[in-house]
Amino acid sequence: MNYEIPEKWVTSVNRGEVDEIMACYHEKASLLATFEARPLKSFEEIRNYFVGFTSKEGSGVRIDQPSLSHDPLGDGFYLATGLYEFYYLKEGNLVRHPARFTFTIKGDPNERIIHHHSSLIPPS
Repeated sequence: MNYEIPEKWVTSVNRGEVDEIMACYHEKASLLATFEARPLKSFEEIRNYFVGFTSKEGSGVRIDQPSLSHDPLGDGFYLATGLYEFYYLKEGNLVRHPARFTFTIKGDPNERIIHHHSSLIPPS
């Protein structure tokens, strides 16, 4: 396993390239998204979510690198967990949303996210 998915995903989100983002997801992936109340259980629902997010002016995401962890699960699966921050412009102001994430990734031969859970970090 090469553990490249988190960085590939961030780069794709920051470019606003929905096809590149979707190339990170397995065709049967699910997403518990940061800004969506219901689970997204189809490739099309996940795609529509990212079309919406990347259409926001100045949208992007930044991983807190010290928090990033890769944990092998066996049978070619691993978890990537950590903290990240989504951001975008709203009425000319930068809006930031600190969040935490778990990617469950199906490894070899082609790494893909099979499940993605993301949630806002509650205020302290």
